[in-house]
Amino acid sequence: MKKLLLLFLLPFLSTPLLAEGFNDNYLQLGYSTSDYKHTDKITNVSGSVEFGNNYLLSGSYSYEKGDWNDPGEYETKTLKKISIGVEKYFPLNSTTDITSSLSYYDWDTTGTTKSLTTNITTSRTPFKADFSLISIGIRSLTAAGFEISLKNTWGRYRNPTKYSYYVPSIKVRNISDSGLESSFEYSKTSEILNIRQSRLELKLIKPINKNFAIGGRFLSVKQPDWTEKGVFVRRSF
Repeated sequence: MKKLLLLFLLPFLSTPLLAEGFNDNYLQLGYSTSDYKHTDKITNVSGSVEFGNNYLLSGSYSYEKGDWNDPGEYETKTLKKISIGVEKYFPLNSTTDITSSLSYYDWDTTGTTKSLTTNITTSRTPFKADFSLISIGIRSLTAAGFEISLKNTWGRYRNPTKYSYYVPSIKVRNISDSGLESSFEYSKTSEILNIRQSRLELKLIKPINKNFAIGGRFLSVKQPDWTEKGVFVRRSF
């Protein structure tokens, strides 16, 4: 289970930086469901804010719950996740930036195991992990409301066993004339535990008024294979 959980946690990428036409000063509340074996429901609070000199501070808190059956056992899991990151971009010209970020993730997993033979429930040993990440990339506004970003993230996972990995990614964002924002992101993690995991995420954000928007997201992951679907409400500033 720990190997599957590690593969589930690895490829976390930082929040996108500010660009013309996009507002990344926000607070967001989301809810998702997943068909991953160890995760069913996810509640998430996230946000980011610019604080001058091309810096951005981002953070999030997630609460995940899951339950499943193994031979002769019924198991539950609760995962609490906290992240914080600082990002900075360096303008090359009016349409192109170099992007960089530093971020840290903390994970705390607890769970229970119930024997279907004896009906006895026991608590599993808590599983803790943390991630430190650094990234560098480039993004460009190729047309009004159309942005392409390329990035590579280097990460170190510790639980206390240490693993190092990297994650190249590409992201495309667009804002239509009606204000509908859409994004597409694909990433592929370097090999770890003999597996290379890939992730594809799609998002749509529809403004309700000047300050509020609603959105939906779909995430598809390969190795192990699972999907996640969610909705969220965003308050922009």
